[in-house]
Amino acid sequence: MLYAGVDAHKKYSQVVLTDDHGTRIAQASLSNDLGCFQNFFKQATEPVKAVVEAGRTWGVIYDLLESIGVEPFLANPLKTRAIAEAKIKTDTIDAKTLADLLRADLIPLVHVPSHEVRSQKNLLRQRFWLVELRTRVKNRTHHILDRNHVTLPSCSDLFGKAGRQLLDQIAIPAPDNLLLRAHLEGTL
Repeated sequence: MLYAGVDAHKKYSQVVLTDDHGTRIAQASLSNDLGCFQNFFKQATEPVKAVVEAGRTWGVIYDLLESIGVEPFLANPLKTRAIAEAKIKTDTIDAKTLADLLRADLIPLVHVPSHEVRSQKNLLRQRFWLVELRTRVKNRTHHILDRNHVTLPSCSDLFGKAGRQLLDQIAIPAPDNLLLRAHLEGTL
């Protein structure tokens, strides 16, 4: 069995490949694309296990490794203390340390959901972000109205049809008038 540590970044990854004794067989800085990873791992003469830390680009690297027949593992970066506490930190050292931890079965693993679940989570995150953005814009609109001492007649929903007609008729001084219009045109 061979073991690979992958120190992943946005555009490239530092990969170190070791044997079952921890001897370094190969290392490279690879572009995060299928061809580069295939070329690097085709030198492996035995099955390979690889570990990548959970981070911004973990899914890309994890899926890439899986697609070329490497058994991927996902490490919890907060619990991978050997890397976090290292006095000398380079991408190569981090990748080698990950490979050694995997070989010793000391990787604090993170659950990897299926592709379908990850897709659903991405949709939910997008929905959450949009709702949060809408709420921020509405709160900002209220703030603009409050600082200009605008008293609105009572309506059930300031951002509904009737409330929107009231908001469209409000005249306040610049630059708040421009800010209010921008908020109303961008959100409703």
